Amino acid sequence: MKKILTTILLLTSIHIGYSQQFAKSLSKSDEDIVNPKKKDNPKTWIDRAELMRKIYDEPTSKLLNAGLREEQLPLFTKGEQQLSTKQIVVDGEEFKVIVYDNKDVIVSPEGVVVLLRTTKTEIDKPLDKALEAYKKAAELGGDAKKIGAGLDELSRTFTSYGFGEYYVENYAGTIDGFKKSLECSSHPAVGKIDTTIIYNVGFIAMKNQDYKTAEEYYTKASEYGYQGADIYASIYNVIRSQGTRNDTLRAGDMLMNAYKKYPSNLSILGTLVNHYLGIGEDPQKILPILQDAQKAAAESGTQNSSLFYVEGNLHMQLKDEENAIKAYNKAIEIDKDSPNSYYALGTLYFNRGVNILNAAIDKMGKEADAEQEKAIVEFRKSIEPLEKAFELNPQERAFADALRSVYFRFRAESDEMKAKYEKYKAICDELQ
Repeated sequence: MKKILTTILLLTSIHIGYSQQFAKSLSKSDEDIVNPKKKDNPKTWIDRAELMRKIYDEPTSKLLNAGLREEQLPLFTKGEQQLSTKQIVVDGEEFKVIVYDNKDVIVSPEGVVVLLRTTKTEIDKPLDKALEAYKKAAELGGDAKKIGAGLDELSRTFTSYGFGEYYVENYAGTIDGFKKSLECSSHPAVGKIDTTIIYNVGFIAMKNQDYKTAEEYYTKASEYGYQGADIYASIYNVIRSQGTRNDTLRAGDMLMNAYKKYPSNLSILGTLVNHYLGIGEDPQKILPILQDAQKAAAESGTQNSSLFYVEGNLHMQLKDEENAIKAYNKAIEIDKDSPNSYYALGTLYFNRGVNILNAAIDKMGKEADAEQEKAIVEFRKSIEPLEKAFELNPQERAFADALRSVYFRFRAESDEMKAKYEKYKAICDELQ
């Protein structure tokens, strides 16, 4: 949102010298729209729309100069009293708000006026009345060029209104302003599709926890290709935020459709894999998607060790230890400072040794000795990766406890092994 704030011109038009008294013009317009001889004349409604725009603009009309600085305000607000000032924080940046009777002037940390917020007008909701008047003029077959120009200008004014409400955290007002901006710009007389504003409605609705609206507008933005594949993470999050089991399933279906559309996009692939992991999906269904993600990462030159770490875990769920070992080793090859990959590999070897011993519990003599030797081989394999995991994260008790368990089995072998066992036992006690 901050980026958008800096790229949209908020001071959209200049109207200088309007009178603050519109009583006569309003009275005439009110009479004209019910007068049988005038009410069906498109010009009656175009004139009314322009009047409503003037009424809305009047409180800020003298200040609509791009680059106006705070110290220049007294030159343009003669006779108007500053009622108060306050500080607000927007997207992590602090702004000053100067409050007048009918407007707020918002000033950047650099002392530049960045936004004018009309707070009081002579009639209620003049912008809404302007929109309705333009629509009526269009229905009556009015001058399409003039109506289009008016609606285009009105669209920008609604956008500025929406940003003003955003600054004071009136997110419902922001959504309303942006929606009406879109209604203006998408009118046949204008014919524009403002995908940035469509997206912003979704963004603000999400911020306002209006998840249905957020989903609707994020989805609209995606239909116009806004942000390409990246927008699907936003759609996914907003669907999941709605909280029901059905929403979780819908989110997964949406991601799968996005995956089919963008089969090599890492953002979609990663989100889809995490989604399936989170709901306990069959690993056999996840593996092909994960392998697509690995391929996409390799082709983009951004190998990701976590993709192989997760693959190893999936193979373990499928009791496919050999492929799990390959995946964990690949993860380590990509990122030699990944403690979890070392720990997973070491734990695999250790558990394999335990399973060999458990399977041989009823065996005797040489057969039992052979199985014991096989188990010892696996226990020894576990030491190096577990030591590396602990070296990378010596505060992780699980790593120390795994080493304590390994060295417990070798403590009678030598003084060195006994010392190792005692070392990790003591560390485990300290980390409890």
